[in-house]
Amino acid sequence: MEQDDDDLGEEESFKIVLIGESGVGKTSIISQFIHKIFQDDIQPSMGGTFTSKSLVFDDGKIIRFDIWDTAGQEKYRALTQMFYKDANAAVLVYDISRKDSFEELTKYWFERIKENSASNIILFLAANKSDLYEKEEVNEEMARKYAKEINAEFCSISAKNSIGIDNLFIQIAQKYTGRTDFKFVDSQEELEMLERKDSNKSGIKNKSKSNSMKLTKEKTFTENKKKKCC
Repeated sequence: MEQDDDDLGEEESFKIVLIGESGVGKTSIISQFIHKIFQDDIQPSMGGTFTSKSLVFDDGKIIRFDIWDTAGQEKYRALTQMFYKDANAAVLVYDISRKDSFEELTKYWFERIKENSASNIILFLAANKSDLYEKEEVNEEMARKYAKEINAEFCSISAKNSIGIDNLFIQIAQKYTGRTDFKFVDSQEELEMLERKDSNKSGIKNKSKSNSMKLTKEKTFTENKKKKCC
């Protein structure tokens, strides 16, 4: 689809939610994708936390990924359902070394997605902790079969070793946009440089700078209050 010059440099947002049991590695997946780091001592998420990263297309179009990390603990389940609303994509995450984390996806989390999100939501099933293959409790063939049943794409990943993490989000972007001519931007400075370059090429005023991603900007939403995540 052709774009007018006035659309160049404008930024639209795309909401992704990561869901699944506590301890399956949702926070670590996001940390690897955004910051390229892994921590063993990450505390369980409370409520929902989001952070952003942008992808830029060859024609200057920008899409901001708002990635939501939702709590898997039972006491937060009612609260986290509100974060599914208006989600464009959902990543159902399980730990390959914990059969119960996969069973809860099939019995609980997928049902909540069906009840609380749009019928055309993009679904991915992420088998995390592939580095623990020697302790595998969930057969990959079975997981792939389930992904097919719920019309989801299957990805085997390891947040610890950063295996398949970028590819997961690249596939989500490709499925959403139907395009491959994009790159994820790893710093605020790089994004602003690309925006300036695009503005100079198109001869229009930059419109997206105020909405550009901030890699360190994370917000946490809990039951009783809002606060900045430390």
